Amino acid sequence: MLFLGFVTGALALASTAEATTARPRSPSPVAGHTGLLKRVSSGGSCGPGVGTCDDGLCCSSKGLCGTGGAFCTSPGCQLTYGPACDGNKTPEGADTSQVSRPKFGKVPYGVDITQCSTPRTMALSFDDGPYHYTHELLDLLKENGVVATFYVTGVNGAKGAINDPSTDNPAILRRMLADGHQIGSHSWSHENMETVGFEERRNQIIKNEIALADLFGFFPTYYRPPYTSCGDECMAELAELGYHVTNYNLDTKDWEVDGAEARVNYETLLAKVTPKSGGVITLAHDIHADTVHGLAQFMIDKARSQGYKLVTVGNCLGDPESNWYRDTKSGNAVNDSLIRNAAGNPSSVEEKGEDVSRNKDIQPGGQSGRVTTQTPQTESAAANSGDDGSPTHESGAATSLGKHTALGMIFLFCFYALCNGMLR
Repeated sequence: MLFLGFVTGALALASTAEATTARPRSPSPVAGHTGLLKRVSSGGSCGPGVGTCDDGLCCSSKGLCGTGGAFCTSPGCQLTYGPACDGNKTPEGADTSQVSRPKFGKVPYGVDITQCSTPRTMALSFDDGPYHYTHELLDLLKENGVVATFYVTGVNGAKGAINDPSTDNPAILRRMLADGHQIGSHSWSHENMETVGFEERRNQIIKNEIALADLFGFFPTYYRPPYTSCGDECMAELAELGYHVTNYNLDTKDWEVDGAEARVNYETLLAKVTPKSGGVITLAHDIHADTVHGLAQFMIDKARSQGYKLVTVGNCLGDPESNWYRDTKSGNAVNDSLIRNAAGNPSSVEEKGEDVSRNKDIQPGGQSGRVTTQTPQTESAAANSGDDGSPTHESGAATSLGKHTALGMIFLFCFYALCNGMLR
């Protein structure tokens, strides 16, 4: 009886050890005096003063944790509280943060430039691409013998990284160069440069450099801040990084009105500018169907009828093409042959087939018909992980130790009992 009692007690000890040590850790404290935010699982609330989503999850603009386009698409996804936001991804390619950045050319750095310095010139500029409609816009520009400037973003609108070879983006960008257009930077994920901190602001600039340099071996010296939001600190940082900050003096408002109203806006504002007084830099977006399928041709025709010469932003500022980009090896201006070699022979995006959501514009907030997919943490993984998503290895080790201790006690008692019987 003594033997059976001991065995029963040992087994109970093993069971208790497993139940106790496998208990999950309590979540981190809510933001308070400790400055920490609790970790939030899928479906929970996130955001300032609320919590940060678990690893692998995104914090949507509405403050909910989850996966997919509605949660992860930038710029809507809250970078600080959603680890898996598209904007938190880093593109493939060599780090450009240590590239030398000498100033070259006559165009000023780190100051707000809003119009052409060359009279009777107009620079058509398109923001936020490349996107589904960009190749059609390139066709239109080529048919009209017009060059333009494209301020590209790296990953917004669920389009994938611009240097991702599984997308049409690299071919579209190479075609831009091949057709004589200018490529400028418009940040990595279209974040407001005034509402993010110093570190994230620099990330937005450097990540886009990495992606473009990965494709071409150089990156732009022309930059347009999202929402034209860039105060003194932002301007100083862009000057340090060697950027000409180029905005516009004619906003078509195609980002908030339909094509017909955008044409009225363009015509009304253009009537207030005299070609002799200086040039015009326009703002439109190649992410909108109405812009590509109507507004662009209207702008070209109206400009020419009023005597404007259609050029790139660099052209209208009197800056030679070699100064539009910075060589990642030397930090200096690139030579024309490097630009031509980078353009290569871009494959037709039509050969890859169209995206099924091609008729979807990017909606306000940067979301579109396409979605990104992230694999959520499985239930089995969640059951064996802590609040930060990492496996609770210490719990497993303690459970094993408890079992082995109890079984060892049983073995020793049996050995003792056997020896005692033999001695008798």
